[in-house]
Amino acid sequence: MRIAVLVIAVLVIILLQSLALDKLAIGDIKPDFPLLLCAFLALYKGPVRGSIMGFVIGLIQDLFNPAFLGLNALTKSIVGFAFGHLGNKTVPERTVFLAAIFFVTALGHDFIYLLFFTALDIGRFFILFFTVAVPSAVYTTIFGIVVQKVILLVSSWMVRSFGKTR
Repeated sequence: MRIAVLVIAVLVIILLQSLALDKLAIGDIKPDFPLLLCAFLALYKGPVRGSIMGFVIGLIQDLFNPAFLGLNALTKSIVGFAFGHLGNKTVPERTVFLAAIFFVTALGHDFIYLLFFTALDIGRFFILFFTVAVPSAVYTTIFGIVVQKVILLVSSWMVRSFGKTR
């Protein structure tokens, strides 16, 4: 049951990433939904599950871009592992902490990805890093915080509504 829910969530996120992302884009700047899903899963499930889910999410993404097959799987596995370790040692509901972690995670992901994507062309790497990766990390962070607040609000509402006696 849990695996089916995770598979459906991953497929929905990948579908949203490919279909709805153009509507949310600000120029070339787009939030990274699969990265957020990987980060949330790792934060609440730990480093092992986070890295496994990061690999699966990244591999599914890579199937749409076979020229760089495995690159998203690698970067999202690293993100899942690192985020999972942080989630075990902190309180993930703190907004400032979560914002900082989302930002650093998005930058780290894009840093590793762009190193391979640009084939170590340092000039192109820095141009893409500062014109696309940094603004995208800010956008992903803001979007992640909004999603986290909605999740907390809905879960709080569900607890209150199921806790009432009739």
